[in-house]
Amino acid sequence: MKDFLWALNFLTTVPSGKRWYEREPKPGIVVFWFPIIGLLIGFILTFVYIPAARFFPHLVADAIILIVYIVMTGGFHLDGFADTCDGIFGGNTRERRLGIMRDSQIGSYGTLCLICTVGLKYICLISIDPEAVAGLSFFSDHKTLKDLDPLYLYTCEKGKVLLLMCALGRWSQVFGAALSSYAREEGGTGKIIIENVKIRHALCSSFIPGILIFLFCGIKGIFIFFTVFILVILFVSYIKKKIGGMTGDTLGALNEVSELAVLLSFLL
Repeated sequence: MKDFLWALNFLTTVPSGKRWYEREPKPGIVVFWFPIIGLLIGFILTFVYIPAARFFPHLVADAIILIVYIVMTGGFHLDGFADTCDGIFGGNTRERRLGIMRDSQIGSYGTLCLICTVGLKYICLISIDPEAVAGLSFFSDHKTLKDLDPLYLYTCEKGKVLLLMCALGRWSQVFGAALSSYAREEGGTGKIIIENVKIRHALCSSFIPGILIFLFCGIKGIFIFFTVFILVILFVSYIKKKIGGMTGDTLGALNEVSELAVLLSFLL
């Protein structure tokens, strides 16, 4: 439970006691909780989405969900994504890229990439067909889908998308850390995770999200998981060529890219 609270404090703004974050975590156990915390975030977003969709048009409800999501995570991964984009696209040497990523000021590359990523996430959310998502599940009865209250169907299936997006985004960080070494000689936010997480930890953390994806989305769920799996390998390989390894910022960027891949996969 202590490692769960550490991970919750690390990944979200949910109050869990500062003393848990100050203790030395056990990385192998901490990362097991990453996808589960993603599921928890997805549940909370779904709970918020139910009244939002009832009182506002769906376009507004989806925007509210994205805002709540950013508030819940403190924009933690978006910040890492922006820093990564600034460093990778703005520097021409490894040292320069790492220096730019360390800078707390956001640059033009980071700003543009943030706008494009958040905007594309929103477009994906409003474009996903709830009935099509429901039809993928082993729990769905295709004959009764048309008989369901449209609002009930919409909120339940949009919640399923949010659950998988948040869980796979955090799983991708575990897998990415397991595939790489830490890029900086000095310490940093992601050092304790990247230096201590191994493939066996990534496999253990895959168990729960893997089962849920298969049950909720069937064969297409396997396709979505495989898509994120390949994406993580390609992303880590690309970042290694640029800066020699992963950092906390690039793990945050990997989360954002993976979440976007999940949403796009639902549209295929």
